[in-house]
Amino acid sequence: MTKKNFEEAMQRLEEIVKQLEEGDLSLDASLKIFEEGMELIKFCTLKLEEAEKKVTMLLEQDNGDTVQVPFNP
Repeated sequence: MTKKNFEEAMQRLEEIVKQLEEGDLSLDASLKIFEEGMELIKFCTLKLEEAEKKVTMLLEQDNGDTVQVPFNP
């Protein structure tokens, strides 16, 4: 897989799902793009985990100070 950004990877995943749902591919071709899709899923998951680690919420204290608190969804 060439280096992609998150949005490009998601777009390619959508294309792969569409192709697999149409069912027009041979078994070998289906397996090949399925494997590509699994690699893209790993890539996207890693990117999302990295982004989650970077997200923080700024909370204002009663005294006017702000503190950074890790984001917990």
